[in-house]
Amino acid sequence: MSDNKQLARNMIFNAISFGINLAISFFLTPYIVKEVGREAYGFIPLINNMIGYTSIITTAVGSMAGRFITMRLYKNDIEGASYYFNSVLVANFVLSAIFTIIAIVALAFLPHILNIPEHLLSDVRWLFILAVLSMVIGLCTGLFGCGVYIKNRIDTSVARAMVQNVVRISCILLLFYFFEPSVVYISLGAFVSALLAIYYNFSFKKRFLPEVPFSPAKYFSWEKIKETTLSGIWNSVNQLSNLLLYQLDLLITNIFISAAATGEFSLSKIMPSLTLSFLATLSGSFHPKFNILYAQEKLEELNALVKKSIKIVGIIISIAIGLLIVYSDIFYGLWLPTEDSHKLHLLTIITVTPMIFGGSINPVFGLFATANRLKVPSLVLLFAGIANTLVILLLLNTTDLGIWAIALTSAIQGGIRNALFSPIYGAKCIGQKWYAFFPTMFKAICGLGTVVIIGYATKRMFYIDGWCSLICITTTVAIVSLLINMFIILNKGEREYLKSIVLKIIKK
Repeated sequence: MSDNKQLARNMIFNAISFGINLAISFFLTPYIVKEVGREAYGFIPLINNMIGYTSIITTAVGSMAGRFITMRLYKNDIEGASYYFNSVLVANFVLSAIFTIIAIVALAFLPHILNIPEHLLSDVRWLFILAVLSMVIGLCTGLFGCGVYIKNRIDTSVARAMVQNVVRISCILLLFYFFEPSVVYISLGAFVSALLAIYYNFSFKKRFLPEVPFSPAKYFSWEKIKETTLSGIWNSVNQLSNLLLYQLDLLITNIFISAAATGEFSLSKIMPSLTLSFLATLSGSFHPKFNILYAQEKLEELNALVKKSIKIVGIIISIAIGLLIVYSDIFYGLWLPTEDSHKLHLLTIITVTPMIFGGSINPVFGLFATANRLKVPSLVLLFAGIANTLVILLLLNTTDLGIWAIALTSAIQGGIRNALFSPIYGAKCIGQKWYAFFPTMFKAICGLGTVVIIGYATKRMFYIDGWCSLICITTTVAIVSLLINMFIILNKGEREYLKSIVLKIIKK
């Protein structure tokens, strides 16, 4: 399959996956909130975030494994790739055992760590147990699936995720139907999905990395672990920074405000989080090819691909961000009629603010790992995370802003960092002028402005009184904005390229 067609497949599968996740959240979230309550629902993302803190360590060891294996394979060094694969795998097994012991201790002290209502204590403990088990399974088997990244077959990984989502949701709905509704079933569905991932990861290993043997006894090297860890330590710093910036907010809300406020804040983050996840996976469609071109020392082709990725991601993600900014108040009013839709709308706008600048430029983040120049962006992100947390704590103790202090502080620092640092350092990583990506990024921001302007104009012209009118109007706004932005952001050759790729995929 040609590189262009494979890239198109990766993006289309990611878009379909986003649509499925959006549909799942759309139908499942109000049902769960209705059945178990907003307060109980807030513990689902809170516990998942807490378990995600382990990624600070796991990222240091394994995050660069795919990059090092890719470099070795594309230089025909199979033995070198085998050493990296097996060495990191052993390290992941050891970390799994350590985390399991820590989790057992944490479970005993959970009521002293979190603000948990008495009637939810048992459910929250089970949420924690099942989340830990899912994490351990992923850590022990995830590396077997790295072949989809190395061989640039992200589409197969996304298809796997779709199947897992169907299984997860089916388990949840069946449990809710046959038993008394409980938040525990959410984690139980995720655990079943994690078990299914074991099968997929082993099948991906056999399909995409048959040349790399699973033989830890033969291909184990402390030097390889040291090398990947020293390189990945900066990704680990990034994870710590992301924790401070994006995941600690719910824990702070729970401890310093209330469990009820945590539930409300978590609801306002659902759609922005889905959008951010889609943005990351969409941008990730380009990263395998970034690695390949860098390994082949084709820097001019890499530069051209980066600019193309900024344009394509900008066109697509501007639709999602723009519609959230304009229509989320109406959406929340219909979706969660028992909640304060105006407050959720304002929190959503604040939450997506960093994506106004960081949306289109998101593919550039992959250049830091591709060029193995992670130290500077990691330190910048760490400084931002520490400053963000300190300012939030200061505002919570000196003002009555509450959750607004958390949302506004995160939005301001994220917007500044995405607008200034990321495009400049990304250009430096591949030897380009510091301003190389700004013209392309500016076009993408203009594209987002187009969506917002058309959206607000349409909102004033037409009265929306239900799901049917909301869907019809937002779909129309999306299509019109997409067509206009194709002329604003893309040149003639790029429009023809995009058209030909879509037609090839449709015909196939």
